[in-house]
Amino acid sequence: MRKFLSAAAALAMTLSMSTPAFAGWEQDNMGWRYMTGKDTYLTSQYTSDGYWVDVNGYWDGKGSAQTAQQTGSQAGEADTLSSQYQVMGNRIFKVTNAVLDGEGKNYTATVDLYDTAFMTNDQIKQIKKGDSFVLPGLNITVTAQNKAGVAYKSSSPSAKQGEKNGYRVRLADSAGNTYILSASRLRKTSEDSSVNETVLRPVATGITLVVPAWRDTNRVNGTSSYSSTKSIMEKKKMFKGVLRGNEVVQITDTTYNYDTTTTPVYSEDAAHGHLDNRKEY
Repeated sequence: MRKFLSAAAALAMTLSMSTPAFAGWEQDNMGWRYMTGKDTYLTSQYTSDGYWVDVNGYWDGKGSAQTAQQTGSQAGEADTLSSQYQVMGNRIFKVTNAVLDGEGKNYTATVDLYDTAFMTNDQIKQIKKGDSFVLPGLNITVTAQNKAGVAYKSSSPSAKQGEKNGYRVRLADSAGNTYILSASRLRKTSEDSSVNETVLRPVATGITLVVPAWRDTNRVNGTSSYSSTKSIMEKKKMFKGVLRGNEVVQITDTTYNYDTTTTPVYSEDAAHGHLDNRKEY
C-alpha cells in the first residue's frame, strides 16, 4: 500500500485536517499535489480541505486554513487578508505611510499589496503564438511571441537535470518592451535593453496593518545586509509578512529594497540601489 506521508507529516496533517479523506492528494519527489485528474492538479488556490497549493500545484507545508479559522483562540486569529485577496505567488507589501504610537511599541502602517505572479501555470500553458491579452492589474496589452514552452530546472543543486519547472512564454507590447512570463514572476526588458525589471501585480491599496516596532526583521536571501523594521516602516520600503489578524507577527526584508534590476515598474521609488544601500547601512 502506497505511503502518503512520513510519520511526522502524517501526524501533523491528521491533527490539522478537517476531513480524513486524501482522495485527491498525490506525492512525487517535489512534494504533495492535489490531483483533479490523471495529469491535472490544482494550482494557486486552497484545496477543498483547506490547504494552499502554489503556482506549481505543491502544498506549501502549512496547516489547513479551515482548521485555523475553526480553532479560533487556540490557533490564534487567522490571517485577515488570505480570504479577502487571492495571491498566486509571493505576497509583497509596500509601505505608503507608518505612524508610531505614543509608547513607541507599534506602527500603524498603511500598505499596498502586490503579487509576484500574474497567471497560473495552467493558464500560461494554454497561450499560443499570436495570442493577445491584457496583463492583469497593469492594463498593458501584450502579444505572445511564441507558444508557451516548458521551463526546465537547472540551477538548483537538488533538482534533477531536465526536470520540468512549469511553463513560460515571451510577450511583447506596443511600445517594444518584451516580457518573460512564468507562473512565478514576470520579467520585463525595455526596448533598448537598458532596463531589466521584475514586475509585480497590484492587488489592493490602503490596507492597514499593525507592526510591532521591536519585532526583528528576517534577512532577505541573496543580500549581505537588511533593513530593520524601523527602516522599512519609516523609509516606506517593501516587505513580506506573516499575519495574525491584522498584526504582522513575522516580517522579512525583500530584494526589492536592494537590487535595482528588480525595481518594479509601477513605482520608481520602490527600491533602493546598491550605492544608496551602502550609504544607509
